[in-house]
Amino acid sequence: MSEDRRSGMSAATLAARTYLDGARKNRPLTSSIIRGTIYTAPSAEEHARLYQEGAKTFYQRFGHPSEEDLAGKVAALESAASALVFASGMAAISSALLAHLPPGSHVIAGEQIFAQTDEVLRWLASGRGVEVTFLDTRDLRAVASALRQNTRLIYLETPSNPTLRVSDIAAVSALARESGVMVFVDSTFATPMSQKPLSLGASLVLHSATKLLGGHMDVMGGVVAGATEVLKPIAEMKRLLGGVLDPQASWLLLRGIKTLAVRTERVFASARALAEMLQRLPLVESLYYPLLCTHPDFEVASRQMSAGGGVISFSLKGGPAQARRLLNSLRLIQIASSLGGVETVIELPYDLDWYGKDHLVVGAVDPGLIRLSVGLEDIHELTADLSQALRMCE
Repeated sequence: MSEDRRSGMSAATLAARTYLDGARKNRPLTSSIIRGTIYTAPSAEEHARLYQEGAKTFYQRFGHPSEEDLAGKVAALESAASALVFASGMAAISSALLAHLPPGSHVIAGEQIFAQTDEVLRWLASGRGVEVTFLDTRDLRAVASALRQNTRLIYLETPSNPTLRVSDIAAVSALARESGVMVFVDSTFATPMSQKPLSLGASLVLHSATKLLGGHMDVMGGVVAGATEVLKPIAEMKRLLGGVLDPQASWLLLRGIKTLAVRTERVFASARALAEMLQRLPLVESLYYPLLCTHPDFEVASRQMSAGGGVISFSLKGGPAQARRLLNSLRLIQIASSLGGVETVIELPYDLDWYGKDHLVVGAVDPGLIRLSVGLEDIHELTADLSQALRMCE
C-alpha cells in the first residue's frame, strides 16, 4: 500500500480498496504474495543499508511486502500513524507487553481479560520483576488509586471476554495522560467498524485478526496500531521473538478485511436481534450485550461504540447442566471455540480457557456462561435453532 490519501474516506471504503493512493495505474486489484524469505542486493554497501534500515526486502523475519500492505490497511482503519502485524493475536499482545514492561515497571490490567493475556501478565509478575494490579477498569476511582510512580501502562480489553464489560476508554486515557502512562486497548470484539480507541486517547490498539478482521476461520494473525514511538520497541521485540506473519496469511487477512464492513453490518445486526430475543425469555438468567439498555455499561458503550459487536454471552436457569443441554440440542449452530467467523459458533468459556484458573476470584467466569459468536446465516434460521434448543431446556 503506497502513499496514503485516506483522509475523507469512510471505514467501509478503506476496508474495501486495495490501494489508497488515488493513482490511476495499470495494476492488479489485489495485493501480491511474495514468498521469498531472502532478497538479493546489488552491492555489499546496499546489502548493509537494507539491513541497517530495516527494509522489508531483506529477510522475511524482519518483514515483507505483504505484511507491509496489511499493516497499512490496519493503520488506515484505526486512523493510526502506523501498524505492525503478527503471526497471532497472542504474538501481538505478548510482544507489546514485553516491549513496554521492563523489570521494575507496573501495569494495571482488567480483572477480566482474555485468559492467555491474563497468563502472560501473571508470568511477568512471577519473578520477572513486573508488578501487576488486576482490577475492574470500569471503576475510574480504582484505576486512579492504583496508579504508581512506576506505572507504565493500563491494559484494557473492551468489550471484555467473555462477559462483554465495557471500559470507558476516553476517561481512562485522560487519567493515564495526567500521569504519563500509556493505555493499550484490545478492541478485537468491536473491530474498527464499531470502536476507535486511538481517537478516544488510547496509545495502542490491538486485535486478534484471527477473529472478525479475517472473518473466515481460515487464517490466524494479530495486529497493533498506534504512534510510531509506541510501535518502535514492539517492532524490535517482534524481530527478536520471530512472530512474523506468513505472506499467504497476510494476503488472506487483506482479503478478509475487504468485506469487513458488510460482514460486520450483518453480524452486528443479527447479534442484536438474537440478544433482544434472549432477554425476553424467562429461562435466561443473565444476558450480556453492550448495546442493550439492560447491560450495566450501556451508557459508556453507547458513547464509544457504534454497534454492539457480534458476540452475546448469557446463562440459563439451571446452571452448567442446562447450558450443556442447550449446546447439545442445537442443529444449525455449531460448538466451536474462537469467534468472528462467517459461521455461528457457541461454547462454554469456563470449560476452556478458564478451566482450573483458581486465581480468578472477583472476575471469575460463571461455569454456566454461554458465549455465542454470530455469523452470516439467515437470522430467522438462527432464531429458530436457538428457540428449539431452548425448548429442550424447559
